Amino acid sequence: MGLLPIVEKGKRVSCKVDLPLFYMNDFSRLGLEVKGLNRAAQTLKAAGYRVRQDGEELALEIEGRDRLAGILALLTENRVEYEFSDLVSCVYQG
Repeated sequence: MGLLPIVEKGKRVSCKVDLPLFYMNDFSRLGLEVKGLNRAAQTLKAAGYRVRQDGEELALEIEGRDRLAGILALLTENRVEYEFSDLVSCVYQG
């Protein structure tokens, strides 16, 4: 099982990131940016997905990559706009 972070589009993501010991300026954290974080959470929970909330960020439990297509289809059907993005903005990535 993995966790897919989901954040509100346009809001700064907290810097609570566990960096690898030697991240060498190429560390990234892929996640979803959505318009309407609360609506996205409600939509996912109503469909039976497990969603953890930590402040302004959600973490969606995923049981395999094949489930991702269904999650994205669910968001699209419910008109939750999303895009994949690198959520790390608090480290130097020169």
